[in-house]
Amino acid sequence: MEEKYLQKQQEYTFTVPRAEGQKVYHFGARRFKLLAGAVLICTVCMVGALGYMGYNFYQFRQERTDFLEYQAKKGELEAQLQSLLADNEKMLRDMSEITTLETKLRRALIRDTDSTKLGSDLSSASGETATAGNAPRYLGQGGPADLGVKEMAAVLTAQNKNMAQQIDEKKTSMSELLSELEGRNNKRSVFPDLWPTKGGTISSPYGGRTGPIGGGYDWHPGVDIAVEFGEPVYASAMGTVEVAGWNGGYGRYVRIDHGNGYETAYGHMSGIAVAPGQSVRKGEIIGFVGSSGYSTGPHVHFEVFVDGQNVDPMYMLKIGQRLNK
Repeated sequence: MEEKYLQKQQEYTFTVPRAEGQKVYHFGARRFKLLAGAVLICTVCMVGALGYMGYNFYQFRQERTDFLEYQAKKGELEAQLQSLLADNEKMLRDMSEITTLETKLRRALIRDTDSTKLGSDLSSASGETATAGNAPRYLGQGGPADLGVKEMAAVLTAQNKNMAQQIDEKKTSMSELLSELEGRNNKRSVFPDLWPTKGGTISSPYGGRTGPIGGGYDWHPGVDIAVEFGEPVYASAMGTVEVAGWNGGYGRYVRIDHGNGYETAYGHMSGIAVAPGQSVRKGEIIGFVGSSGYSTGPHVHFEVFVDGQNVDPMYMLKIGQRLNK
């Protein structure tokens, strides 16, 4: 019986050999199993811990990547927002300037025409409250909402798009107003209503008079304006020089065709500053006061023609004064 027990013990006992003189350790199967189990558990725990750490590290890397991407997108959105804000401010300034200029043009046109013709523009030019007949095209709406960067960028994009369209429409309107005003100014420019000298005295009016040298009745087809010798003589209207040179009793003489049947002539000058075929602006110097030709002293003889017929220059000047009020 004892032998069998020892034999059984030997079958389940492991001996760890040691050096001579050292203690010999004997391990039973039960103890070995416990040790192996402990090692396995430790190994599993370490693998699990490493796996958990690896997962957390992966999550950290992923979150860090997402955060960096978010930061980059946020930076791009903020840069876009700043650019949109800058564009918005510039458009607001442009809109304000264009609106101001448009208002001035409309007021100029209103002063320059019959109020019944531009009555529809009167209220908008004078700043009156819009009515149902001239309500604004863009009926804006809004509120106190607190918007994020992305939402604000979307709002500014929409605002800038609307303002760009309004600015284009204002430019078109300005162009039309300028064309109309320029057309009227051109008509005014060719109307001979500018006094041809700086000051002066009418020494001989238009019409019948006593001859300045020989006496007797004389028909005077213009007005004589007595001015100091050498003073500039100005074109009474825009046009093309027809004649520039000596013309008998007129002395040094200039005649200008202004179109629409209007012509003017200037005589007795001491010098001529233009040539035939030359275009001149209203108020441009065409010569200088003198006493050439049939003359008793320094002055400029000024004539106006309408469809080839002489008319009283003073009549044209008075019409111009009324038109320019």
